[in-house]
Amino acid sequence: MSDLYDILDPWGPAASGSASAGPAPPLLAGSAGPEELARQSLVVLPPVYAAAYAEALAAGGGRITRDTLQSTLARARLPRHITGQIVLAADAGNDALTQRDFNLALAMAALAQKNMSPTLEGIMFHKDALPLLELDGVEAPAASDDPWLSAAANGGAAGPDAAAAAATAGLGSLALGPDSAAKERPLSPGRGALGTAGAVAATVPNISLDAAQWRLDLEDVSIKEAAEKGGIVFKHTNYEVTTRSFSSMVVRRYNDFSWMSDYLVKRYPYRMHANIPPKGFPVVDRRFLDNRIKGLTRFACAILRTPFLQRDAIVIQFFTNTDEFTHVLRVGNLDTDVEEIDVDSEVGATPWAEVQQTYDALADFYRQVAQDEDKYRAQIQALEKIARYERAIGDELCAYSDTMRVANAPRESVSGSRKFHAVPAAKRALDGALNELSMSLSDVSLLGKSHGEVLKSVSAEHLRRLYDAVVSMKLMMDRMRLMDKRKPIERARERIDALRKQLAQVAADAPAAADRASTERLERQVADESAELDLLEREQRRIELRFHQELARYRCYECFLHRHYRAFVEAHIKHHTLALDAWRQALATAAELPAEPRGFIL
Repeated sequence: MSDLYDILDPWGPAASGSASAGPAPPLLAGSAGPEELARQSLVVLPPVYAAAYAEALAAGGGRITRDTLQSTLARARLPRHITGQIVLAADAGNDALTQRDFNLALAMAALAQKNMSPTLEGIMFHKDALPLLELDGVEAPAASDDPWLSAAANGGAAGPDAAAAAATAGLGSLALGPDSAAKERPLSPGRGALGTAGAVAATVPNISLDAAQWRLDLEDVSIKEAAEKGGIVFKHTNYEVTTRSFSSMVVRRYNDFSWMSDYLVKRYPYRMHANIPPKGFPVVDRRFLDNRIKGLTRFACAILRTPFLQRDAIVIQFFTNTDEFTHVLRVGNLDTDVEEIDVDSEVGATPWAEVQQTYDALADFYRQVAQDEDKYRAQIQALEKIARYERAIGDELCAYSDTMRVANAPRESVSGSRKFHAVPAAKRALDGALNELSMSLSDVSLLGKSHGEVLKSVSAEHLRRLYDAVVSMKLMMDRMRLMDKRKPIERARERIDALRKQLAQVAADAPAAADRASTERLERQVADESAELDLLEREQRRIELRFHQELARYRCYECFLHRHYRAFVEAHIKHHTLALDAWRQALATAAELPAEPRGFIL
């Protein structure tokens, strides 16, 4: 399969030798020692892959041929042309398929079962959220509730040791290469990364490490304006929303996006969510509409970059149901209850004292996020101003170059003296050189305007996505501050203490039989207040846990800065290098201009 790429195979080198050479290696990239495991990022496969591989080996007499793979894929109940496409992609022309290529073929079949693109590019795109494969007659015990998570997903940080343990246990895995591993590094500092001084043991928050979640440049959704529709008085703009991962195209209105934003906040109040552009005034300005489309695109892409939102039923309906979304909402079974959180299972191996310590510093983190917001806003404004200056300089250079261009004119007069109208050789050389110089300056002008456009449409736009993540974090912290239960918990405890004191006083001052009614009333009040306190404490634990996890997610987004600044510098180097070449050409042309005054006199 690596032959399909004209670059290095992102899945690592294929296992050497045929499948029949000894027992199947646990890693698709071949056998790997501890150092190799520490370098690679691994996706642990569910047991159905190992079971299917074992059956295929038995059916093929110790080797997996093209026919064996085709019979295995027949159990996936896919259309014949899809099966043929997968077999063709898997067949590298060897006598037998390696386990790595066999598992990649099964991964493509899993994508096809969910109406996704069954290609290598599709696997790379969904490598951290692949759907579960279903094969008729192949049964294997489930490794966990979510078999695509690492072996340590329910017990703390996922790392090389966990991947090695999973491989030793007999699970296949996919080597994703160093790029995916680099995306996990921002989490490794643990408490130190969260600003806690003096931390001795670093722990990683138990959050999803799906690589796509941290790729702010990932464009999964494209939006463009559709035909306008509406009545005589009220009109609205439709948007065609094309989603690559779902292979779908739907038509939505701005109100549909607005409803989706409100739904996400209500369903997941303790999570960061993408920001939707403001509604604004009736759309009459082309620039306003273009900016809104960009904002809606960032909003939609951010939703599909978040793994738990990709699996939300309403989100899937929004991006795939071709009906009007208002009709979908009207007939659908909408569950807008607040997300359930199992604190004990989600906290993993993270000490609860660390979670509380992080939440206690919420005010300090809020100030840091506010500073980040001001910083990125200032950078975006500066980039846009630089882009305007670059385009303005390019326009002025273009006007300047136009003044140097010499129009074609007859060399001799048709009616006057030839001597008076004759053009000296120096003048002809000057005119030609000025035209060449004008072309060089025109090139510089075009490069300046191109650079300005790149700064505005690429650098500023990428930085704006990071700015949206900062604003999302700030809004989430605002919600958490409003929903904080610490003061209600304190008041509930004070009421319980007061009731218990009254109960003790009644028991001490009066015989038990004489004031039984007062005792029972106080006991019921204590029980009710205790139940209310338990609810408040559980909700507070959810808030504290989510803040600890979302703060780690927020810090992960900072890993995108290296891509932004690198692209920013590379764009400057590229355009300035080309401009420097154009200026050097202009200098060479200017140096050849005739400089002898008598050459201009006949």
